[in-house]
Amino acid sequence: MSVDYSQIELRIMAHLSKDSSLCDAFLANLDVHSATAADVFDVDLKDVTNDQRRAAKAINFGLMYGMSAFGLTKQINVSRAEAQTYLDEYFKKYKGVETYMQNIRDQAKKDLFVETIMGRKLHVADINSSNFRVRSAAERAAINAPLQGSAADIIKVAMINIQNWIFAKKPPIKMIMQVHDELIFEVQAENADILTEEVKDIMENAVKLDVPLLTEAGIGKNWNESH
Repeated sequence: MSVDYSQIELRIMAHLSKDSSLCDAFLANLDVHSATAADVFDVDLKDVTNDQRRAAKAINFGLMYGMSAFGLTKQINVSRAEAQTYLDEYFKKYKGVETYMQNIRDQAKKDLFVETIMGRKLHVADINSSNFRVRSAAERAAINAPLQGSAADIIKVAMINIQNWIFAKKPPIKMIMQVHDELIFEVQAENADILTEEVKDIMENAVKLDVPLLTEAGIGKNWNESH
């Protein structure tokens, strides 16, 4: 049995940035990449094309790693000018995300560290380096670490809560592995459905964010089949 957090880093970005458009998309349970595409390309949600959604997905995930127009160019095979236009349109619609990214860079330059939602710190002393490449790498880390690190915080809390549930209730389930935002379990086939719902509930309530945490689950005879 596999249970995986759905778009957890984007949800954390919505929570930390308080961006109303991004939060609203998650609160309405929309396909967030399609919603972003509708905003960036100024089309109705129902008219978003596969290529537009693919571009929006690249923007959503790329920005969490400090992606530039040059990086987006390579991701979706468009000109650099076109990629810059997409990013400009994104930040017009998602001003909270842009403000958050700038604030976290400024804070990191002052404090020389950034924090996850649980208070774990990543030190980024190189963020004031005179070397452009070194400084840029530190800026990207400053943006990404609170997102990726907070996702790690959340799944660790979920794992502790699941193990406490196993100790207390003794359900026929064994937690065997974590892979990024996914937890893998061994269960008996006849108990799989009900245990899946129990685990999903624990994972989705590990912490309280401004947007819902959602999970996706699969069941199979092996890890491959459970996806």
